[in-house]
Amino acid sequence: MALYEYLCADHGPFDRHLGTAPAEAACPQCEAAARRVFSAPMLRTGRRSEWTAALDHAEKSRHEPEVVSAPPALGRPSRPAAPLNPALFTLPRP
Repeated sequence: MALYEYLCADHGPFDRHLGTAPAEAACPQCEAAARRVFSAPMLRTGRRSEWTAALDHAEKSRHEPEVVSAPPALGRPSRPAAPLNPALFTLPRP
């Protein structure tokens, strides 16, 4: 069955599994009429990639945010962010 996304003016977007796609649906929180919106399809394959893992984590944190018990540790990263370009060594330093 298809998944359709609707947008409530007060509570934001919500999804519905419907056989047909009516132009409006009732919001599950306030029962107000919400208009159907068109969004990108969520195409997933059978393999779990880093991209789908990131999407799943973002969706979960939308409703159940992770609790941080301490600030991140300070220190240098274990590897540089990007390899250094030798041409950058000739630039003047401030």
